[in-house]
Amino acid sequence: MKKRIFAVTAAAMMLAGCADARKDDGAAAAEKAAPETSVTTAETTTTTTTTTLVSTSAPPDEDSPYGFESGCIVAYQDTPWVRAMEEFYFSEETGDYLAQSIDSYAEKLDGVNTYLMMIPTSQEFYTPVEIKDDYPDQAECADYVYSKLKTAKSVPIDRLLGEHKAEYLYSRTDYHWQPIAAFYAAREFAEKAGVPFPEFSTYQAVEREGYLGAFYSVNGIYQLEDHPDTFTYYKPANLGRCKVLSYDTWFSGEGYEGSLFFEDMDIGSSYTVFVGTDDTILEIDTDVNNDRVLVVFKDSYGNALLPFLTGSFSKIYLCDDRFFNTNSLSFAKEVGATDILYALGAASTSSYEKVSLIEQNMYR
Repeated sequence: MKKRIFAVTAAAMMLAGCADARKDDGAAAAEKAAPETSVTTAETTTTTTTTTLVSTSAPPDEDSPYGFESGCIVAYQDTPWVRAMEEFYFSEETGDYLAQSIDSYAEKLDGVNTYLMMIPTSQEFYTPVEIKDDYPDQAECADYVYSKLKTAKSVPIDRLLGEHKAEYLYSRTDYHWQPIAAFYAAREFAEKAGVPFPEFSTYQAVEREGYLGAFYSVNGIYQLEDHPDTFTYYKPANLGRCKVLSYDTWFSGEGYEGSLFFEDMDIGSSYTVFVGTDDTILEIDTDVNNDRVLVVFKDSYGNALLPFLTGSFSKIYLCDDRFFNTNSLSFAKEVGATDILYALGAASTSSYEKVSLIEQNMYR
């Protein structure tokens, strides 16, 4: 496994996946921002480099061949920017149900701030122009849902991410976003919530090269093989001062020592570096002293937000709606939640069945 660790600098960034079997771009090797000092962990060899912001995420403007495989769009074929993308669908009926469910939760927790973040897929930003009009505009779909909220608050990120589409926002071989996209989303949420947010330069970046994600390993889109991703994640400065406990999905027992990062995961499982699994309830006690307690109800997209919020809340609970086995309202009260964030990817927010989990978990 090739893995590089480096400290992120402000200049480094300019501070700057298919209806998958679940239905549920620049140069080919460079990442977003490179720091001035990097360390190769395999031999702990320190090297000094100066590199510029280069993208492997945004394809060139000219048209490129595209096709469909395993229920996915495969765009920019035969180029270093080849990527697979989930096909996005949306109905107003599901959007209405989502808004009603989030509002219902918010109304039952008087005095607690409840937020909804709808996380777009890569199709929103990288669909070839020839077929873009064949699919709903995800920003407009999110706007529709947000406009229906009466009690809960929205955290719109579609257009924000669109401003950064030239950066490495989404993996090309996997349906998840890259952690840098989660950074921008987390920063937007922190601003909405009125909590502090660390500068990007305080994070340590770790690169995992040769990443072939679920579009390759699960969907079998083998034309991605010659152009794997580089997966870069970011470790917060206060990581060593955070106490992490894992609980079962019933939140029973005393909990056991957990971790924010599982760095021994195979390259092909790079996204699971975060948390390691979805079927757990994670408790993170940070060194932030603002008495703000955040509960995140999420699908797998929400895992990447967690490292960017340890400098914003005193305590964080990470819960996956799909595996949650206790009453979500009682849970929020028990842990003293001041803030609730529903952070859900488009495969969840466009699925009536998955939206129904919000309501089901209120009445367990």
